[in-house]
Amino acid sequence: MISKDLLSIVRPRPSDTGDLVYVGGIERDGMILDGEVRSPATGETYEIRDGYLDLLKASTGADSLANLTNFLPGAGRGYEPLWRVRSLSLLTGEPFPNERELEIIKRLVRPISSGRYLDLGCSAGLYTRSLGVNLDSGLAVGIDISPSMLREAGRRARRSGAKPSFVRANAKRLPFFGGSFRGAVCGGTLNEFGDPARVLRETHRVIEPGGRLAIMGILRADTPRGRQLQRLLSTGGIQFFHPDELQSLLDHAGFEPDPLQMYGPVFFAGATRRG
Repeated sequence: MISKDLLSIVRPRPSDTGDLVYVGGIERDGMILDGEVRSPATGETYEIRDGYLDLLKASTGADSLANLTNFLPGAGRGYEPLWRVRSLSLLTGEPFPNERELEIIKRLVRPISSGRYLDLGCSAGLYTRSLGVNLDSGLAVGIDISPSMLREAGRRARRSGAKPSFVRANAKRLPFFGGSFRGAVCGGTLNEFGDPARVLRETHRVIEPGGRLAIMGILRADTPRGRQLQRLLSTGGIQFFHPDELQSLLDHAGFEPDPLQMYGPVFFAGATRRG
C-alpha cells in the first residue's frame, strides 16, 4: 500500500526536482494497491506491487551477508513470530515484550498526529505499524531493501488496520526531499548498515530541524562469551557499538543526542536534529 500523498516527497535520484506522477493502477481510499509511477525528471517508471513501491529494481542494495539473509524465501513471514516477538527478552534477560519496546520508541520520537515519520530498515514493519495507528493526517513510511520483508510488512499492516506506506530503497541514499519528515525510527538495523555514519547523515537531511530520531540497537558486549559471539556475527557484516562511539556518530551527523537508555547490551537512543 502506498499513500498518494507520499509521491510528493519521493526523489528516486538526487537530481530529481519534481513530484512522482501516478501513471495508473488499482487504488482504494487514497492508497495505491498496485500500479506504476513515473519521474518527470528522467521519465523512468517504478512499480508498486506486493504492497510496496520498488525504487531499487534489479539492485539488491545489500552491504553484507547479513543483509542478504533477509532475501531468503520465508524470511519476512518468519521474522516477527520466530525472532522479533522475543528478541529483546532473550538479549536483556528480562521480560521485554514488543509493547514495552514500542512505548520507549514512542516516547523518544514524540510523534504528533499530523507528522510524517520514517522507519529505517523496517523489516516486517513493527515500528511502521505502531507509528501508523497513532497518526491522523500524518504519514508513516517504512523502507527496506528486502522484498520478502516488505511483502510481509504490507500484509501485517493490512491485517492491523494501519495504513503506512512501504518503499524498497537504500538507507544510504534516502529517496526523499530534504526536510520531508518530522522524525525517524530505526529498530536494530543500525547494526546491519555497512556505513552507519552515512545513513545517519542522510537521516539528518530528510528530517526537519528540531525533528526527532529514535533508535534501538545492540552495544558491544562486555563479557568474554558475548564478545566471542559478536566477533562471529561481525564476519557477516553486523557491527556493534560502544556507547561513546554511538553518541559520537549521532553528534557528527548533526544530532543532539539524549543520554542513552541501556538494558544489558540493548540500547535506546533518542536525538534531536540540529539546525
